[in-house]
Amino acid sequence: MKVFLTGEIGSGKSTAVRAVLAWLGWGRPAGFFTHWDGAERGAATVFAETWTGEKQPLARRVARPVGSGGLCYELDPGFERFAVAALAGSDPTAPLVVDELGLIELASGPFIEAVARRFRDPVPVLAVVQERAAARWRPVIDPAGDARWFDVAAASRAALPGRIAACFRG
Repeated sequence: MKVFLTGEIGSGKSTAVRAVLAWLGWGRPAGFFTHWDGAERGAATVFAETWTGEKQPLARRVARPVGSGGLCYELDPGFERFAVAALAGSDPTAPLVVDELGLIELASGPFIEAVARRFRDPVPVLAVVQERAAARWRPVIDPAGDARWFDVAAASRAALPGRIAACFRG
C-alpha cells in the first residue's frame, strides 16, 4: 500500500504522519522527515533527519532564487548521499516513511531516481508531498495512479490517522 498526504502549510500533515506511525507501531521505518531544527519556518537551513536520528542539512537559503521555480534554497551537497541511504534504510522490508517531498528535492536527479525506485518496492509507503510540488512528484511516486491520496485540512485532520492506518491494515 502506498499512501500520500498533501495539504497547505500548517494543515497538520506531519502531525498526521506521526499519529499513523504510533497507530501502526512503525518505530523505525526507512526514510526521513524534514524540519527547521528548532528555528522558525524559512530559517537559513532546512534539515533532513532519519527516523533513527541521523541528521543532515537538506538545503540552505541563498540570496537569489535558483532554478526555474524561483526557490530561495539550494540543495546541500551532502543531501543526495544522505537521502538515498535513508530511503534504503537498514532493513529492506521495513515500511518507508518520507515527510516530505517538496520542490527543493526536485533539483536532484539521483534523489528523484532513488525515490522512484524505492517507492516501487513492495513495502508500505507513507509520504507527505508539498501541495505545490504534488503535480511534479505524482508521476514519479504514483505512476500507475493506484496509491491513496489524502488532503489534510483542519476539518479532516482529526479523523485522518485512523483512516490512513486502516489502509495499511487491510
